Amino acid sequence: MDDRIARIQAKLADLPTAETAALGPVLTEPQVMEFEDAHDVRLPEEFRQFVTHIGHGGYGPTYGLLPMERWVSGAAGVGDGRLTEPFPIVPDLEVSTGPDARGCLARSFPGTITVVHRGCSDFTLLVVTGQGRGRLVEVNSEGFFAPHFHADSDFLSWYERWLDFVLTGHRDLTWFADQMAGDEAELVATLLKEGLATRRRAAAYTFITYPSPSTSLPDVLTRALATEALPVVRETILRALAAQGEYGRNLLATAFADPTPDVRSLAAILMTTPTPQGRQLSTPLRQVLNDHLAIEQNGSVRETIQRMLDHSH
Repeated sequence: MDDRIARIQAKLADLPTAETAALGPVLTEPQVMEFEDAHDVRLPEEFRQFVTHIGHGGYGPTYGLLPMERWVSGAAGVGDGRLTEPFPIVPDLEVSTGPDARGCLARSFPGTITVVHRGCSDFTLLVVTGQGRGRLVEVNSEGFFAPHFHADSDFLSWYERWLDFVLTGHRDLTWFADQMAGDEAELVATLLKEGLATRRRAAAYTFITYPSPSTSLPDVLTRALATEALPVVRETILRALAAQGEYGRNLLATAFADPTPDVRSLAAILMTTPTPQGRQLSTPLRQVLNDHLAIEQNGSVRETIQRMLDHSH
């Protein structure tokens, strides 16, 4: 049995009482085999161990894990039962952005079972057939965003990361699908040295909610911003920088030298902070925006800066 089973059981026991950490009863081996025989597949081993040793359905990300009767339900266009057909997307080849570009295949997720319904048309699937076998993938059944894989290598890693995020006090668990495991040093190493852009972006996303970051983290993020090649990853680094408080927001001005207009526009937006009374903009950052407005050549960026100045107090 995988050593992570005992770790996960111990962490479930350590959860605060405020967490309603109830899981359904474990499945028996005959129950799992009956499902597998019915669909002519074998479930990934890590998932099999979870449902036969820890529990089945219940406590987990967003609305929790789905029970077996909903793994292949066809609800909202997912889980259509074609489990032997490979899931067509290869993990980590590219950073997905924007709507699903697969056209008529945008709602097609063969080779997967549904493990979490995140609300509306968002789902977390487990790949059972294809190059991503064993990995979790985030999808939208209406094609509003392209499928993207979670950073975790398998189901046990994914579920243990969820428990770790709850136990260590990540500030906002709604980002969970885009983040990854690791302490600050490991995440910094990934952000600065990892060859896969998907993992660099996941590390940056994790710093948006990372609990008790070091005082040096904003400067490290600024360094990563200067060396990152992909605009979509730079945008995520900006979001992480803005999450570091006043000092982090003050460093956003370095992004005004970025060659990509969307990155410069996002920097201007993130200099403001939303409040119940509307967006707030500090006096020093208002001056930064005014100064850059005088030299910015791109019309869209100028429009964004002006909007932030006009609608912030």
